Amino acid sequence: MYFKEQNILLCAIDHGFSTIKTPHFIFDNGVEEIGTEATLEAKTMEYKDTFYKIGEGRLPMKNTKIEDDDYLLLTYAAIAKEMEYYGAYDEDGVKIVVAAGLPFTRFGEEKASFGNYLKRGVVTFVYEGKSYLIKIQEVLLYPQCYAAVANILGKLAPNQLIVDIGSKTIDIIHNKNYVPVERECITIPEALINCMANVNKAVFRRKNRYLDESDIQDVMMTGTSNLPKEITEIVQDQLYIFAENVEAQLKENGFDPELTPIVYVGGGATVMKLFGRIRGANICYQEDVKANAIGYEYLALQKMDRWLHE
Repeated sequence: MYFKEQNILLCAIDHGFSTIKTPHFIFDNGVEEIGTEATLEAKTMEYKDTFYKIGEGRLPMKNTKIEDDDYLLLTYAAIAKEMEYYGAYDEDGVKIVVAAGLPFTRFGEEKASFGNYLKRGVVTFVYEGKSYLIKIQEVLLYPQCYAAVANILGKLAPNQLIVDIGSKTIDIIHNKNYVPVERECITIPEALINCMANVNKAVFRRKNRYLDESDIQDVMMTGTSNLPKEITEIVQDQLYIFAENVEAQLKENGFDPELTPIVYVGGGATVMKLFGRIRGANICYQEDVKANAIGYEYLALQKMDRWLHE
């Protein structure tokens, strides 16, 4: 959201372990340093006299997002895309408020370090041939998963299980009277990237073939693919197993998926809709993978509204 009069861009970013999401864009989280200026400007960034390709493929799994500059560069690319979307420009630089998120169960532990990592003040870079001058003035952080339903919370049951199935983790938040119960919130460190690895193990074991992740994602998002029928069926079988394991995790943690109101969010929401064994009126799906980013923006706007009118 761009406040032209104040020259402030609110840029909400979901820093995923597979893709980066803003309220308007999704792109791969790949970052690759290249030795010289690229032949094509598309997806190319120049930062501190070094050239990078941003958004081609997926980064290798990291323990944290602050161990190097990769997620910083991805943040700048996301800001550039949102600036272009809104036509935000000022020759003296655009003021930026970043709204982002962290896993609920690690929020307190990681909030300060991630906030300091993102808040870099005045930054200059070139992205896709265009020069940018930005001034990161504030970083607002929110719990992911909860943010994904923040703007629709009033439409959900007062006592609701929110299950955010992302690339690296599955976050489970139990809301009672619309308020998360911290002691009942869980992060499971196995999600869609692990699922895709298991799919490829099964395909290799039975067909001596290896699939690109995009082929597996096609089945995740649509239930089918243009792959040979026998390979598609292997992928489908593994996705049924993954969904069944998610349901089993809920049971092991004291929640009955057949009775508990559940909303599945994140990249895995569609997987659960297509391949989950347990269905019913108590289960719904927030399938927009940008939901967390949209939620960060929604929550940040409430805070910024107070700032802008003080």
